[in-house]
Amino acid sequence: MSKTKIVYVDAFNIPGIDYENKPNPDYLDVKSLDTDVEIRRAPDAFVHFVEQTYETELTAVLGAREAWKVEQEGDVDAILFNCNAEPGVKAARELCDVLVMGPACAVMHVASMLGRSFSYVICGREGDIHHAKDSILTAAQHYELSHKIASIREIAVPPTGFNEALISKTELENLKQEALSEAKKAINEDGADVIIAYGGPELYDYLVNKLHNLGIPIISPIKTLHVVAEMLVRLGLTHSKKTYPKPRQIYDFKIEGAEVVSKR
Repeated sequence: MSKTKIVYVDAFNIPGIDYENKPNPDYLDVKSLDTDVEIRRAPDAFVHFVEQTYETELTAVLGAREAWKVEQEGDVDAILFNCNAEPGVKAARELCDVLVMGPACAVMHVASMLGRSFSYVICGREGDIHHAKDSILTAAQHYELSHKIASIREIAVPPTGFNEALISKTELENLKQEALSEAKKAINEDGADVIIAYGGPELYDYLVNKLHNLGIPIISPIKTLHVVAEMLVRLGLTHSKKTYPKPRQIYDFKIEGAEVVSKR
């Protein structure tokens, strides 16, 4: 079997992350031995996290540009975006002929295969304000799966509050309890048959262990994305260029001088 090469495009610049020395471990336990993985980070990335439409659209142009550059260099079988809002995925599919995927596409379709409805347990709620909900709904509507969503259960932290490389052990333990509580509400109150669990591998394993007896599948977006991408590469499939036609003009660019000017 020939080697598969997958490139993950990262257009974030999360404060506190050592990008050179902390590889993402989330998919390593499901990665095929015949798959080589590389990370391509946008050198001018400046957005700290993606939560709402504002950050999604700022990040999208950088991610799509990097995907296009990766394909131009050749020797790649799939380009993946590890963000549930999928910033840049649709644009990159237009720019690239090689397979481009984001986690929402993979995980929502797999969740739909395993049950009639699914719920997300994710970051974002603050009082009556739901920060991340619109991004998830937008992705679901694009893939025509919004009718499958039982609920989007949010926990009152920003996306970095789920990052196991940035939070303390105490914060992680509290997060586990909150995520478990919201997952149970999604199952018992919202009617979810499947739970999509945002966050890192330790939180995912915790939810799998705690909810195992209920017979409810718990799905990791990044693990699912990786395995589905490997499967599609082996089948020789990529996205339809009828759905995602090549743009008439392609631009190269770089961002200079971006900074946080207001913080709530």
